[in-house]
Amino acid sequence: MISSKKFTLALFSLGAFLISGCSGVKQPFNPGGTGGAGGQGASLTVAGNIIGLTGTGLVLENNGADDITVTGTGNMPFKFKTPVSGPFKVTVKTQPSNPVQNCSVANGVGTAVANVIDVQVTCGSAFNVGGSISGLATSSSITLQDNAGDNLKLTTNGPFTFPTPLSAGTTFAVTILTQPTAPAQVCSVVNGTGTANVNITNIQITCPQPTLTIGGQLIGLVPGPGDTVELQDNAGDNLFITGDNQTFTFPTQVTAGGIYNVSLFLEPTSQPQPCNVFNGSGVATVNVTNVLIDCQHNDWAWIFGPTSVNQYAKVNSSTPLPFPNLNNPGGRDFGVTWTDNAGRKWLFGGDGFPEDDTLHPDHAFLNDLWVWDTQDFNPGWIPANLQVFTCPGGVATCINTIPLEVENVQGTYGTLGTAGGNPGSRWGGASWTDASGNLWMFGGQGFDSTGIAHGLLNDLWEFTPSGLDASGLTFNGQWTWQGGPNTFNHGGVYGTLGTPAASNIPGGRWGAASFVDATGAVWLFGGQGYDSLGNISLLSDLWKYSGGVWTWMGGSNIGNLNGVYGTQGTGAAANIPGGRQNSVLWVDVSGNVWLFGGFGLDSIATVSSINGQNPTLNDLWEFKGGQWIWVSGSNLANDVGIYGTQLVSSATTVPGSRWGPVGWTDAKGNLWLFGGWGYDSDATHGKGFLNDVWEYNVTAGQWTWWKGSSSVNQTGAYLQHVSFVGNTPGARRGTSLWQPDFLHYIWIFGGQGYGADAANGNGYLADLWTYLPYP
Repeated sequence: MISSKKFTLALFSLGAFLISGCSGVKQPFNPGGTGGAGGQGASLTVAGNIIGLTGTGLVLENNGADDITVTGTGNMPFKFKTPVSGPFKVTVKTQPSNPVQNCSVANGVGTAVANVIDVQVTCGSAFNVGGSISGLATSSSITLQDNAGDNLKLTTNGPFTFPTPLSAGTTFAVTILTQPTAPAQVCSVVNGTGTANVNITNIQITCPQPTLTIGGQLIGLVPGPGDTVELQDNAGDNLFITGDNQTFTFPTQVTAGGIYNVSLFLEPTSQPQPCNVFNGSGVATVNVTNVLIDCQHNDWAWIFGPTSVNQYAKVNSSTPLPFPNLNNPGGRDFGVTWTDNAGRKWLFGGDGFPEDDTLHPDHAFLNDLWVWDTQDFNPGWIPANLQVFTCPGGVATCINTIPLEVENVQGTYGTLGTAGGNPGSRWGGASWTDASGNLWMFGGQGFDSTGIAHGLLNDLWEFTPSGLDASGLTFNGQWTWQGGPNTFNHGGVYGTLGTPAASNIPGGRWGAASFVDATGAVWLFGGQGYDSLGNISLLSDLWKYSGGVWTWMGGSNIGNLNGVYGTQGTGAAANIPGGRQNSVLWVDVSGNVWLFGGFGLDSIATVSSINGQNPTLNDLWEFKGGQWIWVSGSNLANDVGIYGTQLVSSATTVPGSRWGPVGWTDAKGNLWLFGGWGYDSDATHGKGFLNDVWEYNVTAGQWTWWKGSSSVNQTGAYLQHVSFVGNTPGARRGTSLWQPDFLHYIWIFGGQGYGADAANGNGYLADLWTYLPYP
């Protein structure tokens, strides 16, 4: 039962509502009131009519939440289920399909102050807008627009359709909002505008395949007339490059994902050596910038041999010799070398490792003889002077390899001047080749005819090669004892300064520096050995061997003398380099003798082997007109190097003090050296093994640091078996050197130092390298 008060109030409210509705006067908005059936804030319905629906799947939505899925076709009313109490917004959430229509909403937005009944949804014919895209790169994307909206992102090639159909008669304008960027492409639109009276399917988005550049750098080319290289990419697109240290890019780009293949079409004529191509072929996925045309100058080539230290010799002892030839001498330092008239490289002895006889012997003095033979059918190392016999079974031919297994072998001298002997094991001898191509060796530390112990030798030997044995397993020839005593530790016979005599002979010594001048004369300086008084000492005597006779040319016949430097750049009769061993000697094109560094005595002998210290020198001397001239470096021992900028000469640059480097001259008579044991650019590093390459320009009077590290104890980079800018021998001293061949390559073998792995420490190396300096 309703109370009378509540009933009276209800009637009053209804009357007020009817009066207000009839008068047409709007009531003020009351945001805090509950409202009535016709007032804002009340629960009001939103409804209307649909006209012309023929498709299926139409979904209407109010205020982004209240959905109506319309069923049926034709004209029909609709009403949202959820009442509103204020704003309303009717939209088409899903357009009808089958057939596609485009429905639009009229009177769909407002604020309900009464039930809304006049929302009108009109559906008419609608058409899709689309087409196809081609050429879009894999993993790339493009964004399209229609009529500056309706964005569509595409990631694959093929057909596409914009998400929003257009009403019949509506214009469309398809554009590209964002072009592909990975890789960059510039796509274009064809048939992108028009009027939608049917489904549009002929819009074409064409993305040309991205193109990439192919290029790199040319290095190591001798500048001057003929310093032009012609390259090709994919057998065409010819490109000419002139000059050294040039970057290049081929004129024609390559389609992304396409191949490139760079080759040399014409070599330069400014140098006799060919150029090599590295990183020259592949599939272009980005711009290629790492093609390297390396014309070899200032490059090392790792020719052969192990990358680790302390390796035993390897030799094939029976026919046939396998291809490739894998023979290799054992690791060693201060081996003796020659080059014969056929260009073969010969190696004798040193301190190192023999062939392993299964007892795993330690390093010791060797007297094995090897030849690097590139003249025959199977290039590589061949042991020399080994006995050949028929193998057991009578089929194959064998060689006796026992001489390769033994160490500390005594010399077999025979009769002076008569072929048939064999030098004893030794290291640190001097060597040269005569005009006939025969090989000569003088002195060193090793074993004489008694074999009792090792000592300092001053015997002279000649080896006459005869040719490769028919078996291909060994190279034949004969040793002949040509001079000096067959026992060790003899003093020198100096005679008269500047006067040759048959009785003259340098005393027994090791670590003497030697060089052959343009006339074929041999020059010899210092070493550790016996002077004219028979005292063992650091020597500073200069000798010349020519016509089978020794001549004392300069320096003192008494050992252990300090250097007398005088004024730098000025010759004087009193000037003399201090006694030293393992220095470098050169003779320039004018016949002047040059001397650098070594282990020995400086100007004050405050550090010397005599007082138990370790003196290392970096002084440069010239012997000219019978006088010594102190040219460069310090007159005090143990000086660090001033490296400056690599490849740039300077009046201040100078190699650090060192002993055991090797040296050569180029065609211009400039002086080169490599490695040794001594000081780098930082005194706090102390002494160590070096792998730097230096040139002294005789005309300019300046040093240039060409290659290698300015720090000691660096490992090697064994990357390519041809000349390559990235190759580097490990730091070492006592390496065996062959002077420049007819193509100007110098060759080195072994030494004591570092291979490819620092973890193994330093040891005896057995690797073969070439280096090509700039002429």
